[in-house]
Amino acid sequence: MSSKDKEKWNRKYGVDKYIGGKAACDWLTSNTEVLTGNGQALDIAMGEGRNSIYLAQLGFKVTGIDISDVGVKKAQALAEEKSIELKTVVADLDQYEFDEKSFDLVICFNFLDRNLFPKIREMVSPGGLVIYETFSIDFLKYSSFKEEWVLGYGELLKEFQEYRILRYQEVDDGQKGFASIIAQKPL
Repeated sequence: MSSKDKEKWNRKYGVDKYIGGKAACDWLTSNTEVLTGNGQALDIAMGEGRNSIYLAQLGFKVTGIDISDVGVKKAQALAEEKSIELKTVVADLDQYEFDEKSFDLVICFNFLDRNLFPKIREMVSPGGLVIYETFSIDFLKYSSFKEEWVLGYGELLKEFQEYRILRYQEVDDGQKGFASIIAQKPL
């Protein structure tokens, strides 16, 4: 990432409203039964914090990380509004040093950096979960995204092939294409 990325996201988040809304993503809320709460959770590229807040409400101790200080400030404001404790980190994910095997849950929504997959696999505790959802190659029909920013068919399955796949989907709903996974690290 770069200072250009930070500037881009600060501009996007630098509006009064929450650009993604304040409610957590559907993939997270529709799979709550797999979230047993009260462990350590990490939200990668958390943006304005809606998914982090949701996890904290379920009992997780959440750390959210994002390159945008504006997004992080909005996440902190949302946490305060909901009386939720949220640890936030402003950092460039290319430079950030993650703790190995320290999270019971790692989530990432609407962000793709393939260099992070090995780090994600390492930082999840044995028995812990990865919940990941982002745009797939089908999204290119509806947007001007670059191909490097979207998942190929089955790519999440390959990245987490040594994990137990609890849920998986690839969706093209006529407006966007995305892939979603919930995977559990072996004990």
